[in-house]
Amino acid sequence: MPNSFDVARPVLKLGHLTALAEGSQRVIYVHPHDPNKLVKVLKTIPDTKGRARLATFTERHFPRIRTRWARKEYTEYLRMMLRITVSDVPPITHMFGFTFTDLGLGCVTENVQDDGLGQTLYAMRDTLTAPDLALLNDTISRLYRYDIRASDMTARNFVFGHRDYAGTKGPRECVLADGFGDIHAIPVRSWGRWANGLGLDDSCKRLAVKTGLQWDAKHRQFTQS
Repeated sequence: MPNSFDVARPVLKLGHLTALAEGSQRVIYVHPHDPNKLVKVLKTIPDTKGRARLATFTERHFPRIRTRWARKEYTEYLRMMLRITVSDVPPITHMFGFTFTDLGLGCVTENVQDDGLGQTLYAMRDTLTAPDLALLNDTISRLYRYDIRASDMTARNFVFGHRDYAGTKGPRECVLADGFGDIHAIPVRSWGRWANGLGLDDSCKRLAVKTGLQWDAKHRQFTQS
């Protein structure tokens, strides 16, 4: 009698879909059965083009480096969720585990939408309104308040839109959708709140340069020139 585990199990089909976004290491798709979720699939080594030769060489010979992003993201997400309360609004996206797909292992995360796809800070950098800036600053305040370790705070990782709250469309907000977790080889940001605060300060300074905003280091808020 055949073992039920010997039967091929279906996987989530993504290969026929158009990718929502593509980074140096991951390709992102809208979940085909739930538009409120995204699936982030790790690229194979040959597909990681345009990266430093040392990076691809290291990852080929030390495979755990390839999955460090997922481990660090989930570590940070777990750390946050065990500390906040139901009345708190996380400044980062929720994460919903992993699933096998026809393109490889996928990480399932929250999708921030705005009558379609959510807009990134990068896309809005030249047309950012005062209300949008207030939403960004609110998110920045919560990153500090909840001591979120965010090692890759680029303008493309901040998304404006709405989240799904138990089937209800939430208010418009700004969310750090990627780039959280202490991903560095030497985890300096994990040494303490003070160290992470310095890291967030540095990330915000660099974000200001990339977006044309001004960074007020005293109040830890962005302003427009």
